[in-house]
Amino acid sequence: MSFILLFGLLLAVSVYWCVTQIMPERRKSSLLRPGLAEGLVNRLNEKRRSMGLPLLELDEDLMDVAENKASHQLVTGRSEEGWEYPDEYAELFGRSLLMETLLSGPSSIMADRLLKQRDVLDGEWIRCGIGVAGGTSSSVVVAMILCREPWDLAPETSHHRSLLARLVIGR
Repeated sequence: MSFILLFGLLLAVSVYWCVTQIMPERRKSSLLRPGLAEGLVNRLNEKRRSMGLPLLELDEDLMDVAENKASHQLVTGRSEEGWEYPDEYAELFGRSLLMETLLSGPSSIMADRLLKQRDVLDGEWIRCGIGVAGGTSSSVVVAMILCREPWDLAPETSHHRSLLARLVIGR
């Protein structure tokens, strides 16, 4: 009897895990359009090259954030949510080092809409992440994150040290 109960519990946990973890990830990856994203970046870089600007380099972490946002936007329609950055980007916030762009519309005009964004053709932006998600229609969501060269942070003058460290070092 206990074996059947244990097997039933294991089956219930497996079904729960599949429904809450595996299926949403599969759905998200089925919504992404990486070929279109690559084409949009290539088109932007062609325009930037013709203007004498540095080319945008793809950043893997920013790509993950942009892809998550694009699929989140397509599924939920909430533009305020879904921008979830890794911890390494925490120091860039509030310093005008990141810019987020979110566009939606037909895939045929998305390259032109991106090129009309004035900030996309600013030479200070050098890295980017782009995510394109689309369903069965020709309408897509493009999430793009542009990043400037990170500033070198000045060394901190006062470190938070323990009382023991301050007594031993004397500062």
